[in-house]
Amino acid sequence: MLLLWEGTALVIDNNRIFASTSYTRQQLMAQIDTVSIKVTETFTSVVVAFILATVIGIVLGVVIAEIFTIRQMSMPLIIFAYAVPHPVLAPMFVIWFLVGSDIVLFTFTGPSAYLFGSVTAQQAQQVIGINGVTAFGAWVGFFPVFINTITGMNELEERFEHLGTVLGATRWQMVKYFRFWRALPNITSSIKSTVQLSIVGVIVAEFIASSQGIGYQIVLAWKNADLGYMFGVVLVIMLGSYLFYQAVVWTLKVVTPPGSV
Repeated sequence: MLLLWEGTALVIDNNRIFASTSYTRQQLMAQIDTVSIKVTETFTSVVVAFILATVIGIVLGVVIAEIFTIRQMSMPLIIFAYAVPHPVLAPMFVIWFLVGSDIVLFTFTGPSAYLFGSVTAQQAQQVIGINGVTAFGAWVGFFPVFINTITGMNELEERFEHLGTVLGATRWQMVKYFRFWRALPNITSSIKSTVQLSIVGVIVAEFIASSQGIGYQIVLAWKNADLGYMFGVVLVIMLGSYLFYQAVVWTLKVVTPPGSV
């Protein structure tokens, strides 16, 4: 990839059209302190969005899978909502939280204050909470977990249904000991998709309706026609996304039974 990148840059020979690797590194390092603050801001929002999407998706999926009436009433609405292109809703989420207020869970000093002498603790202050950006990221990432939870819960083999009946299991016990574990492989596979969709949701919200995070840095690079900085920011997003994905996969392997992932 690097050879193709550099070869293309040499052929075009214009950093305003296709930035070379050296120019990209130069432009990125010129603003590395800002990038470090913004990438921490973005992936803090991604983590919150991912957790919200996973927890809400699993809980609602279990409830709707078990209560037939609610499932029949809600599924048409859910399918309709899922069919709406997600980016058109991003400004609404941001406005709703501007009208109301962000839910701040806690704050911390980001690593930029310790890595760069030019960054103060106040500049590196990061907020973990629920706002328009994290809510939209959760909305985008919610559907795979939700739908796969319902699918897995409804795919319990007939022999296990009979076993539960013979043992006199209650409805809750069937969920606790049979249906949820049958759905777990579906849930874990969908969580991998939720990782990427949460990242997409957060960055799209930063593009469209926010002035924070690493997504907005791409907008600034575009407005300034600074392709080198834009390439550098995209590489940082790619690296952060890969690391977050691998962290989630490793966590799933640790906390779920063998064969679930």
